Amino acid sequence: MITERLDEIYAIAQHRPGYSPLEDAAHELAAGWMREAGLEVARDAAGNLFGGRGAARVWAGSHLDSVPTAGRFDGALGVVAGIEAARRLPDRELAVVAFRAEETGPMGSRRIEEAPDAYLEVHVEQGPVLARLGEPLGVVTAIAGQARGTRVFEGRADHAGTTPMDARADALVEAARFVLHVRACARDGTVATVGRIEAEPNASNVVPARVTVSVDARSADAALLDALIDEIGFDVDWRSDPVPMGDAFAAVLPGAPRLVSGAGHDAMVVPNASLLFVRSLNGGVSHHPDELSSEEDMALAVDALTAALDTLTRT
Repeated sequence: MITERLDEIYAIAQHRPGYSPLEDAAHELAAGWMREAGLEVARDAAGNLFGGRGAARVWAGSHLDSVPTAGRFDGALGVVAGIEAARRLPDRELAVVAFRAEETGPMGSRRIEEAPDAYLEVHVEQGPVLARLGEPLGVVTAIAGQARGTRVFEGRADHAGTTPMDARADALVEAARFVLHVRACARDGTVATVGRIEAEPNASNVVPARVTVSVDARSADAALLDALIDEIGFDVDWRSDPVPMGDAFAAVLPGAPRLVSGAGHDAMVVPNASLLFVRSLNGGVSHHPDELSSEEDMALAVDALTAALDTLTRT
């Protein structure tokens, strides 16, 4: 059932932008499944979709929007898994939520007016760690803090054919050295990436006069993130602190590996959140049609989510 429902969502469109008619269609599909599971459907002011029973103070879910190059699993798995777990617990007061526009914010989860007592999210790992460990599931202990910004290098525009090599002030050469510096600085529980380079005047026959380089630095340890920023040396435009995750999944999976999430999720915004990763196959590729998790691993994740919800909603 999980695979079939993921395929139905994917059939709406590969790319479902937040607050678009395509995301609307995915929400309508999920709303029907919620009703089939005996949940009462409602939407809040942000357009987030809830399927609940009673005075639900325990939520499970994720998002249904997707990036242009999306696969089937990112986000959608958490919603579908939540609906299935709720179906297995017909007498429990709980809610399944599909947040709006996670990929561009997250926007919907930032706008909830009242926090739940617990929020549980199942998500594909989006990386190769669990596959390398040979483990189907991993309990997330924290979502990494991030720092994003730029470094600018100034040189001098010169003719590419007439200016001797030893007379050039090539900004791109200095930027290239910086890219290698960024990579070398990332160690001991940190990652750092240069993903964008803008050269000016950006002409093939002109020595670059000015280059702007982006930097994305991340760590689940705030002190390590601060040290990484200082060592790299760049102008920070935006920064977030690491967010520790709760132990709802750890309680039902005591032997599962503990992981850090380098990517952001709704779970970093919603208070009292716990996050479970499902093994990603195909080398851990994500945000890509080759994104893959097995039916067996997803079934184990639904079992774990059901057990955690059972514990949290038991009266």
